[in-house]
Amino acid sequence: MNPDYKLPIRYGLIGGMIMVAISLITYMFYATLFGSMWIQMAFGFLTMGIMIFIPVWGTVSYKHEMGSVTFIQAVTASMIIIFLTLLFSNIIAYVIPNWLDKEYAQHLYDIVVANTTATMEKFGSSDEDIEKAMERVTLEQFTPTILSTLKSFGISLGVGLILSLIVALFVKRPSKDGEVKTEA
Repeated sequence: MNPDYKLPIRYGLIGGMIMVAISLITYMFYATLFGSMWIQMAFGFLTMGIMIFIPVWGTVSYKHEMGSVTFIQAVTASMIIIFLTLLFSNIIAYVIPNWLDKEYAQHLYDIVVANTTATMEKFGSSDEDIEKAMERVTLEQFTPTILSTLKSFGISLGVGLILSLIVALFVKRPSKDGEVKTEA
């Protein structure tokens, strides 16, 4: 059987474009987004939801297109989608602070330091505790290198593999007609 993976590639490209759009929106409104912990959390949950929804949606659509799929086909389709989505996401995450706006990392750093300090003061932390927390926050954390981007990509692919395995468990079940479309 020679499955056609054009549909998962299409969904991966859609996911990648969505993640690029989210990254550009984040870049344009970072002062607002990073100014509130609640907005950061909501935006993080939205992004995580999209990173889960796109592979599930694409893999289910792939199954409907094929009629039924094996476990390996479902994992492969899901991983194609996740790979492309993460590829676009990691590329834009590297490009923005390194090529598009070299001051972006400094601005984010300043916002995070100010917000962390204000939050810790609000909860009654001592100056010593605030200083210890600030020692762990460095400007370099906000400027990705090629190595850190590749590491993040690899870790994300590992998490994506786990998601793909879970999705494949549910998607591999045969459809009611039990027919498998194949290409010669």
